[in-house]
Amino acid sequence: MTTPHGAPRRRVDLRPTDGSGPADPEARTETLRAVEPEPVPAPPRRAPRARRDEQPVEEPVEEPTQRNGMGTPALVLGLLAVATSWTGWAGVVLGLPAVVAGFLGARRAFRNLATDGAASLGGFVTGLAGLVVGAVMVWPTLFGTGGFGDGLTLDQCMAQSTTAREMHMCKSQHLAEFNQRYPNAAE
Repeated sequence: MTTPHGAPRRRVDLRPTDGSGPADPEARTETLRAVEPEPVPAPPRRAPRARRDEQPVEEPVEEPTQRNGMGTPALVLGLLAVATSWTGWAGVVLGLPAVVAGFLGARRAFRNLATDGAASLGGFVTGLAGLVVGAVMVWPTLFGTGGFGDGLTLDQCMAQSTTAREMHMCKSQHLAEFNQRYPNAAE
């Protein structure tokens, strides 16, 4: 039996079994025998490399499933908020949920939990625009910065006033003009 060069060997104890061996039971003969090598698993096969003149073979990539979250509602609410923002309250009422839904949808898309990030971001921006324009339109009503007769002349203000309080407001807003016109008016 021939073994290839470098084959592993191990020590084996040889004792004769027919009784013809040495008289001393402690005596033994040792020799080295070649051991069959254990089979080595083959390395995993790699895909053959494409030659430089060949196009690489592309493996089909599985597209992620469409997981729309808040993008479509945010975009619809945002567009409605912008379209109706000139009325004031409609822009505020529709813009606020559009901003919230757009923010939540964009955050989900950023974390790869949704695939409608563009619609979410569009809803956020349009909802914010509608909210801001609506708030600017409603601001004087909410915080009382506008008053009766603002932007009117003395004659227009007096024509619209129906109570003594409103007439007094017109007089105080246009005091210089009122004093020129009615110098003998009692204060």
